[in-house]
Amino acid sequence: MGFSYSGSHEYHYESLRRRYDECTHVIGNLEITNLNNGNVTYDLGFLSKVKVVTGYVLLGLLNVETIPLKRLRFIRADEMMKIGSKEYGLVVALTSEGTPTTENPNPGLKEIQLQSLREISQGKVMITQNPTLCYMDTIDWSVIVNGSVEIKDTGNNALCGQCHKSCKDSSGVSHCWGHSSNMCQNTHHVQCDSECTGRCFGEGPTECCHEQCAIGCWNVEDTDCVMCRNYQWKGHCVPECPIGWYAKAQDCIEIDKNFVG
Repeated sequence: MGFSYSGSHEYHYESLRRRYDECTHVIGNLEITNLNNGNVTYDLGFLSKVKVVTGYVLLGLLNVETIPLKRLRFIRADEMMKIGSKEYGLVVALTSEGTPTTENPNPGLKEIQLQSLREISQGKVMITQNPTLCYMDTIDWSVIVNGSVEIKDTGNNALCGQCHKSCKDSSGVSHCWGHSSNMCQNTHHVQCDSECTGRCFGEGPTECCHEQCAIGCWNVEDTDCVMCRNYQWKGHCVPECPIGWYAKAQDCIEIDKNFVG
């Protein structure tokens, strides 16, 4: 639906909560938008279990301080959000929709808590018009996405503060999604050979991950993946479940032959 929604602000929020509560795998797009009514109390804790999104992620028109996507590891972006002639796997925009008060003179999104995010398979990243959003300039996007990253109008260092001291990499540079010690970005990354179309476990042309791997791998086979790009069947990462099996999240489950529908 992009930035549109139906019903009242309360109905829209409750619809999102019911849809994603306890959800680990989103088959399609994850769109969290239009949570900007000052009369509604928004608690986005229902997003905290999401691990995989097969489409794009859109966060926008928000009046919340944090988005707790703490377990989200993989955005497959089978479908990308089209803006003009460009296609995006992650869009964060217009997230300072609140009214300044004495208690909160700078309302708006402060942290996207994506400390588990390892891969956006397709598309670009756009982060724009988020004047209170912090730490985006500390993220090493090259370990997450191959497409370009567009960051404009985000929070400044005076407003945000520094990453926790434990978030420094081997060269002494800090990378984080938030201010606390559990918000550090894992920047471990192998520079892959040009022969590799995806991830790799070494720098040589024969050290590419299998095409059905996501995030990374330990060796070249479809059994050596850190995570499957699509589905897992008998320890193998496969593009689809075989006949006689059905998909549940990313697992292939054998159909009970004794089941009578």
